[in-house]
Amino acid sequence: MIFRKSQFVLIAVLALCVFPVMVNGQPQEAKQVEVNRIIASAQMHYQKGEQAYAAGQYDLARREFDQAVDTILIDAIDIRSDDRLRVFYRELIEKINHYQIAALEEKSGGFHEQRYEPSPLDKIASLSDADLDEVGADETDVAARFNFDFNSAYPVKQFISYFTRGRGRATMEAGLQRSGRFREMAERIFKQEGVPTDLIWLAQIESSWNPYAYSSAAAKGIWQFVPSTGTRFGLAQNYWVDERSNPEKSTIAAARYLKWLANRYRNDWTLALAAYNTGEGNVDSAIARAGTRDFWKLHRGGYLAQETRNYVPAILAVVTIAKNAKQYGFEVPQAYPYRYETRLVTSQTDLRPLSKKLKITYNALLDLNPELQRGVTPPGKHVVRIPAGMVKTVEKKPAESEAAPPGDQN
Repeated sequence: MIFRKSQFVLIAVLALCVFPVMVNGQPQEAKQVEVNRIIASAQMHYQKGEQAYAAGQYDLARREFDQAVDTILIDAIDIRSDDRLRVFYRELIEKINHYQIAALEEKSGGFHEQRYEPSPLDKIASLSDADLDEVGADETDVAARFNFDFNSAYPVKQFISYFTRGRGRATMEAGLQRSGRFREMAERIFKQEGVPTDLIWLAQIESSWNPYAYSSAAAKGIWQFVPSTGTRFGLAQNYWVDERSNPEKSTIAAARYLKWLANRYRNDWTLALAAYNTGEGNVDSAIARAGTRDFWKLHRGGYLAQETRNYVPAILAVVTIAKNAKQYGFEVPQAYPYRYETRLVTSQTDLRPLSKKLKITYNALLDLNPELQRGVTPPGKHVVRIPAGMVKTVEKKPAESEAAPPGDQN
C-alpha cells in the first residue's frame, strides 16, 4: 500500500492523540503542568525569603530560601529531565547565594552555612577548549612529590593557570580556606581506606569543601554523590536525612568508591577520577571505542564528555597548587581536628529548642548536623552531634567523635 505524505502526517497526529508523548513516565503535557506548579511554589518561597531578608529577619529568610529549594528537590520529577526546571533551579541557587555573600559581607548574621550552594563543578564543566586556550598554560616548574602516580599534560597546565591567574582563583582561595575544617578528617579516612591522601583535594573541585553544595546534576555534599551512587555506598537519603551531606560518612563513602574504581582500572588514578565524575560505564565505553586505556588519548580523541575532560586535569591542577601553595601565591590554612561530642535522642527532636538548651545558635547546631534536611531528627532514636565540651550541659556522658561506617546512623 502507498501512502501520501499528508496521510503520514494525519496518522502521526492521530497517534499522538491516542498515545501522548511520555516523559519521565508521564505524559508530556501533564509533566509540564507539574513543572509549572513546582516553579510557582519555589518562586513563592523565594519571594517570601527576599521579603524576610529585607526586613532583617535572616533566620526566616534562610528557612524560606531552603524551602524554595526543597520544593524542587523532594518532588518526583528529576531536575535533569526537564531543561526549564534545570535552568530555574540553577538560577535559584545563584540568586540565593548572592544573599549569602551579601550577609557575610555585611556581617548581618542569620545565614551561617547556607544549606544549598552551587557546586563549583558546574562552572568548571561548562568551560570550553576555547575558554582554556584564552587562559593560557602555566609553565612553572613543579618540584612537589605526589603520593599517587599520574602523567601530566598540557590541560593540567591550563587549569593551573585558570586557578592561579584566571577566573578560578577566587574559587581556589575560598576552597583552600574552607578546607581547614575537614582536611585532617579526610586525610585520616583516606589513609585508613588505602587511598592516596593527596586525592582529598578532589573535594576542592567537587564542592569547595562545602557539605551543602548541590549541583545541577543532583549531586550533593562535599564529595558530590548523586542519589544512586550515594545509596550504593551506604548513604541514607529520605525525607528527614540525607547522609550525602554528612562530612564523615560521605568521606568514607568517597574513599571506598575511589578505591573500588582504582582496583577496576588497575590503579590508574586518572581513569578512576574520570569514572568518579562520569560513571564507570561511560569510561568503559570510551576505552572500548578508543581501543586504549590511556586517559590522555581518550581526552584528545574526544571519547569523553567535556565535563570529564575538564574534571581530571582540574583535579590534578588543584593537587599541584595545594602542594605548592606559596609558590602560586596562596595560603593553605592550618588543618584542625573535626571534633564534636554526641547525644542520643530517643524521639524526634527539633534542633531549635535543643540549641537554646545548649546556649548556642540554631545555625551552629545545624552546621554540625548538615544531613538533617529539616532541622529535625527523624522519628525514633537518632545520634545528634553537639559542640565538644557540652555533653554535661545536656546531662549526657561524653563520647569522643569517631568516623563510623556509612549507613549505621539510624
